[in-house]
Amino acid sequence: MKPVVIHILLLTCVFTVWSQTDRLDSLLNEVLGNDKEMMNFINSPSLFCYLYSGISGSSRTFYAGREIGDNMYSISGNVFFFHSKGFFIGTSGLWHSQFDPGYSTTIVTAGINKSLNQKKSIALRSSYNRYFYNSNAETEYNFANSLGTSLSLRNKWIGGRFSFNFLFGKEFGMNVTPSVFSHISVARFGKYNKIRLEPEVSFFIGSEAVEYENTGNLNDNTPGSQSSITVGDDYGLLNTQLYLPVSIDIGDFDLELGYSVNIPTSQNESINYPVNTFLSFSLGYLVPLNKY
Repeated sequence: MKPVVIHILLLTCVFTVWSQTDRLDSLLNEVLGNDKEMMNFINSPSLFCYLYSGISGSSRTFYAGREIGDNMYSISGNVFFFHSKGFFIGTSGLWHSQFDPGYSTTIVTAGINKSLNQKKSIALRSSYNRYFYNSNAETEYNFANSLGTSLSLRNKWIGGRFSFNFLFGKEFGMNVTPSVFSHISVARFGKYNKIRLEPEVSFFIGSEAVEYENTGNLNDNTPGSQSSITVGDDYGLLNTQLYLPVSIDIGDFDLELGYSVNIPTSQNESINYPVNTFLSFSLGYLVPLNKY
């Protein structure tokens, strides 16, 4: 029985869930992961708690560089509670322009983010996500939960991060994302107000669902010869993303405008995905709650 790869199965419901997990990781990286000043605040010897609320969106929707829909834009909103000792809990929701219903998923998240050294140049984050779907009866989702962890190392100018996500429910899935990022100060006005460039290169490693045709003999053309189709998962590099955001911090507000380039790849050499680009934005507001 010789397997022959026919094509990649673009399972929309699976890709949508995993893209939501990617978005949530991006949000936590933005709020927690890359800003050393924020890490200093979170791991302060004093005890603080604060509320972060924001909205974000993108002009097109992708998973692993593969576009979901045709120029489908998406918007997400979130509310998170953070404690200066690193604990956080929150919820986020996602809306797509071409889904019915448009509002598709609510995600509840809890986790911890801690620096591992006195210089706060090494940080570890772990979180649990629970997905609640708002879908029609014909849509079936196989993932209801995910566990994620990431380890980041950075100095004043450049940093690296390794992230791992494990999804589970009716089925299991996992992916890893190593990335390199930098902070380039453009302007600073006042004590906390600033404009920065925050370029990042990330590599998404996961699985593709691939159909295989199994035949007893490829040269056997006799009547009655049969072939069967099986589906397997091939792991490897699925996408390289170049991300260039401009971050503007004014008081308790944070605005980010980004331009992304996806360079998708496939384990099947006969398949070529096009390079694609999209625009994104996020607007967040940080509210200190108390000090005790």
